[in-house]
Amino acid sequence: MVMLVSFGMAASAQNVISGIVSEMVGNTKEPVLGANVVLVNSQNRYIKGAVTDFNGNYTLQVPANAGKLKVRVSYIGMKTKTVNYNGQTTLNFTLESDEANKVKEIKVVSRRSDRMGVSRLEQTSSMQTLQVGEIVEQSPIGTIEEALQGQISGLDINLGGDPGARSSIRIRGTSTLDGDAEPLIVVDGVPYDVDISNDFSFQTANEEDFGALLNIAPSNIESIDVLKDASATAIYGSKGANGVLLINTKRGSYGKTQFSFSTKFTVKKEPASIPLLNGRQYTSLMQDELWNAANSKGISNASSEMDMLFNADEINYNKAYKYYDEYNCDTDWLDAVKQDAVITDNNFSMSGGGEKATYRFSLGYYNEQGTTKGTGLDRLSTQFKITYNFSDRLRVHTDFSFTNTEKEANVLDNARSMAQKKMPNLSPYWIDDVTGLATGRYFMQESDFQGGYKDNYNPVALVDLGFNKTTMREEKMKVMLEYEFPFHLRFQGWVALNMKTNKNKKFLPQEATGVLWTNSNANQATDATSDGFTLQSEAKLLYNNVLGKKHGLTATAIFRTYQSQSFNSSSVTYGNASSNLSDPVVGSVVSSSGSGNSEARSVSFIGQAVYSYDERYVLKASVNYEGNSAMGGRNRFGTYPAFGLAWNIDKEHFWSESFHKWFTEGKLRFGLGWAGKAPSGAARYYGAYTSLGQYMDMQAIHAIRMQLENLKWQSTREYDFGVDLRLWDKLNITFDYYDKKTSDLLLKDTKLPSTTGYDKIAWINSGVLSNKGFELRFDYQVLKKKDWFVSVNANISRNVNKVEELPSTYKYENYTFGNGNYALRILENAPIGSFYGYRYKGVYQNAEDTYARDKNGTVMRDYNGNPIIMRNGSTQAFPGDAKYEDINHDGVINENDIVYLGNANPKLIGGGGFQVKWKDLTLTTFFYGRFGQKIINKARMNLESMYGTGNQSTAVLSRWRAEGDQTDIPRALYGMGYNYLGSDRFVEDATFVRLKTLSLSWNVPKKLLQKLNWGISRANVFVTGYDLFTWTGYKGQDPEVSLPSATKLVEDNATTPVSKRFAFGLTVNF
Repeated sequence: MVMLVSFGMAASAQNVISGIVSEMVGNTKEPVLGANVVLVNSQNRYIKGAVTDFNGNYTLQVPANAGKLKVRVSYIGMKTKTVNYNGQTTLNFTLESDEANKVKEIKVVSRRSDRMGVSRLEQTSSMQTLQVGEIVEQSPIGTIEEALQGQISGLDINLGGDPGARSSIRIRGTSTLDGDAEPLIVVDGVPYDVDISNDFSFQTANEEDFGALLNIAPSNIESIDVLKDASATAIYGSKGANGVLLINTKRGSYGKTQFSFSTKFTVKKEPASIPLLNGRQYTSLMQDELWNAANSKGISNASSEMDMLFNADEINYNKAYKYYDEYNCDTDWLDAVKQDAVITDNNFSMSGGGEKATYRFSLGYYNEQGTTKGTGLDRLSTQFKITYNFSDRLRVHTDFSFTNTEKEANVLDNARSMAQKKMPNLSPYWIDDVTGLATGRYFMQESDFQGGYKDNYNPVALVDLGFNKTTMREEKMKVMLEYEFPFHLRFQGWVALNMKTNKNKKFLPQEATGVLWTNSNANQATDATSDGFTLQSEAKLLYNNVLGKKHGLTATAIFRTYQSQSFNSSSVTYGNASSNLSDPVVGSVVSSSGSGNSEARSVSFIGQAVYSYDERYVLKASVNYEGNSAMGGRNRFGTYPAFGLAWNIDKEHFWSESFHKWFTEGKLRFGLGWAGKAPSGAARYYGAYTSLGQYMDMQAIHAIRMQLENLKWQSTREYDFGVDLRLWDKLNITFDYYDKKTSDLLLKDTKLPSTTGYDKIAWINSGVLSNKGFELRFDYQVLKKKDWFVSVNANISRNVNKVEELPSTYKYENYTFGNGNYALRILENAPIGSFYGYRYKGVYQNAEDTYARDKNGTVMRDYNGNPIIMRNGSTQAFPGDAKYEDINHDGVINENDIVYLGNANPKLIGGGGFQVKWKDLTLTTFFYGRFGQKIINKARMNLESMYGTGNQSTAVLSRWRAEGDQTDIPRALYGMGYNYLGSDRFVEDATFVRLKTLSLSWNVPKKLLQKLNWGISRANVFVTGYDLFTWTGYKGQDPEVSLPSATKLVEDNATTPVSKRFAFGLTVNF
């Protein structure tokens, strides 16, 4: 009874509204199914809601004491109607079509501003934005690095030729001697963690090969903002010390649900390879090498060379030899491991929404074959975004994404270089004794004329039967809440979760190595796993107001947290029955196993204030206070300020109208900032001890790692002066000059004297680096008429790197005298990437030419009056040997004759192109180039050395054989001499200009689409050529090689070159 009374009282406290929602179809009212009817309060917050039925009917219960309410009716593609609720019990609505807003994208109502609430007029930092959508739509790119290359001034990117190969990215040069120089990647405001823990093993760290941006599908990206200077990156703390890439992905749009589907089919073809010797030419070369070596030693002292020359059946055409057929072929090994490849890229998306919610769902599948057999990339990606407006003040964004990437690579990374040096008279397969034709069985002896594994293996068997498969699954989730307070204050907070699982399987087949079953390389298999978990959060308060119409103030306070955990394990087995039984199970032998885990945390507090007066003068100040678990207790927190000034010249009131006719916009800006960087890894500052056995009845221990309480943050100071101009409302020009100095450089695993009790120290601070340079870019609208549009754009930049102060513990140089070696020196007032070696002067033509000479050119003689013969190292020079400049004129070529040969830093990098539109046709081109970069052509060196048993290029056919030969290529000499010391003979100018994109697209006319009546609102068809032509004087296969670092020479090691690609595609919206 009490329950019935209570229910009756509750029901009487609520009013009920009902009615019909309809639309006009011609002159007839038709009911609307699925219209949203809601009650909202004064803040436009939903109180109650209902959806109309098949007949357009709805019923709403009105809560008691709800205050002033409104009834709002909305339907996609219809104008929203709102009426005040004054106790009505019946309300009918007739909706009208809203053609103007069917596909309108959501925009910020007041002004376009960044994530810190700063508008374009108030920017004081160096920043450039790239609209990615159009580039991705018409280009066969699989990674974001490809879209960025050459488009941004000051941004240098080196791309790998294999699918999924890791790319190197540098913003304004290299600012480290031993650490990570890659920029921070931020996706929709969330830092994207690509750091690899110091404890990561993977039995060669396979994840290093993964591109940093590999798991972000380019089709989902709307734009990329590149933050370059320290005043711009300061808000991202230590992770942004090398620059920041802000990736903004696509969101939902207001209006009816819109569907989009795109498909691209691309054919890949490698450029021509370096021509190599055929079987007979190779055999002749080997015999020449051995005979020359035997003569140089003296026949009586050259028993091994003479034995190889006359008894090595592999090069002697001995028909009685049981493998005569296999060693008398003509094989192009490099061609056998290459292939033409294809790429398929399919993407589907749907987006829509109403006043309260918008959404976007995307699904993409990308498959790329590599031009080296056994390589490829397969990626499935999906993303779902929802934005829900609870009221005019409260809004929630949720983002979910999943990516599954499978990368295939060769189990050994030198399969191509092995194919280049493999003897061409050898068959990859057994030869049938009866037919003389190759069988399907792979041929490989345990050891032959070229040696055994690892110096020699069958690369065809390796790429066909071996594998190195990595599967990465990544799930990301982000929930963000925004609330607008009534006093110009906004709160924004998010929590983001990222989970990665990386599984790696490798198999090295015995058919490729030829080793015995008892060998640890026989059917060797690796099974490895790594799991990563990252949790990040951010809470932000943003105050934005204009006081007295002229005084603009934007103030932001941010609190961020970061936590990551990782675990990895791996095992290596051998003697496996097959590639399908490669787990550590019965029947195989466990060669090694291991595991590791790590955890890292950081926390930061950021404050920023921007003041503007009358939109003319801008002052910005920010401070970042950050703590990192990788640092010791004394210096765990660091403070880094930044400042900025800007003057919007065109906003001054004293300019005349005639001035504004050509001077559309202009800005002068100055930025100054400091940034810190913590060492990678987890808690590396901790000291560590290990057991040393027993001492009497106690356990003995000793220190193996030093406690690093005094380790400091690496600190970077940078200032930037910039000019932004827009003239005649069609020409945009931007110029920046920057000066960046990095001090307290972090140096990893520095060796220590044994007297300290330690062999090395994990991290120390020492040294100063600087990077100075300029950036210039422009775009010009040449023509804009009814049917025509023509525009051009270009950018160019120069960076000068210099070691200002050499680290106190740094080794002067890393060099050992010998063939193929260059000296890598780090010197004060010299750039990183400088290399040193000998000056090559050609070939000694005769005996007189080998005489040592003083600085005046006079022949030097010994105490008996005999001419002194030049020596290359400890070996006497003979006619036909390589001739190097004797710098100190002592008659010996050694370390004392090393000179500066070049610098691997390009003097200029740039890009540019033009676009021509005529009606519905668009022609787009883009060029990219590097200028003045010196590199070591290691591939050419190996193919002209004539020192061992490896195949050589056809260039050696013009080698020195007898006195009078006019050539700069020395004689063939097996296993002795110094005919290919690291010299300027193999240092080349890698300047190049590459036509990256040539694209022709056609937008199908709307009238035609309407006439077809297929429901398609837009259709685009295109054909694109990618990396079609390269203009260069470089003698190698591809002049685009790795970027310089302090620990590695920049060499062309015959890796997979960038391929020419021809793409055909279609995009439809409906």
